Amino acid sequence: MKILEGAKMKTSVISLGAGAVCFLALQVFAGDSAFPSGASGSPVPPKVRVLVAEDEKFFRLSVQGAYVIQSLPSLQALKKGSGLENVPLTVTKKGLKLGDAEWPVSRLRIETKGKRDLVLNHTRFRGEVEIVRANEHSLAAVNHVDLEDYLYGVLPHEVAFWWPMEALKAQAIAARTYALYQMRVNHRNLFDLKSSTSSQVYKGTRRERHRTNRAVDETRGRVLTYEGKIFPAYFHATCAGITTGAQELWKMEISPLGGGVRCGYCRISPHYYWKAAVPLSEIEEKLKLYRVPLGRILRIEPVSQTPSGRVGSLRFVGTLREDVIAAKDFRIWVGGNRIRSTAFTVKVREDAAQIDGKGWGHGVGLCQWGALGQALAGRAHEDILRFYYPGAEIRDES
Repeated sequence: MKILEGAKMKTSVISLGAGAVCFLALQVFAGDSAFPSGASGSPVPPKVRVLVAEDEKFFRLSVQGAYVIQSLPSLQALKKGSGLENVPLTVTKKGLKLGDAEWPVSRLRIETKGKRDLVLNHTRFRGEVEIVRANEHSLAAVNHVDLEDYLYGVLPHEVAFWWPMEALKAQAIAARTYALYQMRVNHRNLFDLKSSTSSQVYKGTRRERHRTNRAVDETRGRVLTYEGKIFPAYFHATCAGITTGAQELWKMEISPLGGGVRCGYCRISPHYYWKAAVPLSEIEEKLKLYRVPLGRILRIEPVSQTPSGRVGSLRFVGTLREDVIAAKDFRIWVGGNRIRSTAFTVKVREDAAQIDGKGWGHGVGLCQWGALGQALAGRAHEDILRFYYPGAEIRDES
């Protein structure tokens, strides 16, 4: 999670309408028993539902081998066949249309036989895909996939496949824990996670690698818990010396996410220091859009600091008025890839704000580049996880 290239939010989807997704903050803990048992008594990986596309006007679908298309929630079979090649799937005034076939439904599921992959808009997915008619103009797609297969698609997008195995294993356990938590708190909603940095980056089978798959396999069923319960195991790219407490961002009180962990291991990160020059005209437009017009920006001043030393809020002084804004909101407005964290200083110079910062991401939980540094120093993945999530335990649910 390069979370905002860093910033994952603890959110749950309520509805998908008018092409928009609404969110609510949820409880901190989820229940027990990560892997239910199958008929044979062996653990069965639960299926995770990942929003892989939204606000799309159409999809192109390809399937090799047999498939079945069902309406949801009735599970009525709409179409069975073998082989589809780049067939358009569109939204209509009355429902959904695949090629020449049209059905008066708002949701359908496409399932392949024999565990064959399917391809949606040139991206290959395991499992099943649910198509949702959000409105008369847009579609969304949700991939239903085994949790462990999902993690195959997450790891190579979150960390480099060539990193030491102990760093990859630490990432696998953190990602599994985060996904399971979201599955539990979102089980009544349309999907559990998004496929972007707002959850965990996931692109189907694209970029899967043997080493990252091995890290998933060798940690299968292992999760982080606190007081016996799974918690949202946030992670970020680079903490730049100290982790942030979740309570600083989301009013979440949980000991392993309390922050304040001193990390000297991520100095190897190319994101440890960064600079950005943001045109004042752009900031003025963002303030006009999200707050109130301030006129021409004269000064930008830090007002408060968080316990981890990051900027809490900023005062923007303009020719018309002034306003105080949370630094995390300012970062989102300008873009998390430009303002990579809220650990920064800012000066107004002529027609731009010069921002000098440290780290990348929200700073909560596991520091990915710090995990790399620890693995290079010979530390085991269990030690890495206990370092970044103080008080947490690693439990084997397999």
